[in-house]
Amino acid sequence: MRHGVRRVVAAVVTTATTVVVVTASIAAAQVPDPAPDASMPGAGLVTSLLGWLKWGALAAAVAGILGGGIAVGVGHFGNNYGAASAGRKWVLGGVGAAALAGLAHTFATQVYNAT
Repeated sequence: MRHGVRRVVAAVVTTATTVVVVTASIAAAQVPDPAPDASMPGAGLVTSLLGWLKWGALAAAVAGILGGGIAVGVGHFGNNYGAASAGRKWVLGGVGAAALAGLAHTFATQVYNAT
């Protein structure tokens, strides 16, 4: 019984630490927010749409990272390899989604300038 309590406490501490580290890194990181480029027709609408998509994608990426971190902690301390493995995939997917969301504006302006 005592060993099970230790596992639960360790899982809670791991999850809390993950949340604090991710929250602190998000608060410390300054997401670049380029000024609107009004040179193309409809640029205001496109820039606004990209801004909303960027923040929505970043929120989804953070949710994926947090959910994956919780799944890894629960799976590891619960001796469930499948849950821990799935959690690692969620964390990697969240990191990839955050990188893609950060590059969306650069990609869109590069494609527009290339044509």
